[in-house]
Amino acid sequence: MSSPVTLETIAASLESIAQQVQALDHKVTMLDQRVEALDQRVEALDRRVEALDRRVEALDHRVEALEHRVETLEHGVEALDQKVTKLEAEQAKTNLIVETYQKASTQVVNLAFGLLATATITVIVTSVFK
Repeated sequence: MSSPVTLETIAASLESIAQQVQALDHKVTMLDQRVEALDQRVEALDRRVEALDRRVEALDHRVEALEHRVETLEHGVEALDQKVTKLEAEQAKTNLIVETYQKASTQVVNLAFGLLATATITVIVTSVFK
């Protein structure tokens, strides 16, 4: 059999329900505080992500500038390479000309000494036979 419902049992039940509601209310308050703390952390993370995005964007600009500078340097190196190749060809021609001039100078000097020797011998021989 069930016990009769009295005001005391209803009051006790209501008091128990009130305590459970207070406990739930406390838990909800704790959850609200935790959610608020998480919201603050998410906002802080959002700010950090935005700051990182700005830094990445700045780095992208710097990389683009560096790529442009590298391209410019590559063009400069290509131009210098062409000039060096041209100078090497000109130097080879100049070396050939100088070598030819040195050989010709030596031959001219030898010819001059030969002519001087011949002239001297001719003068001596002519003087002796006169």
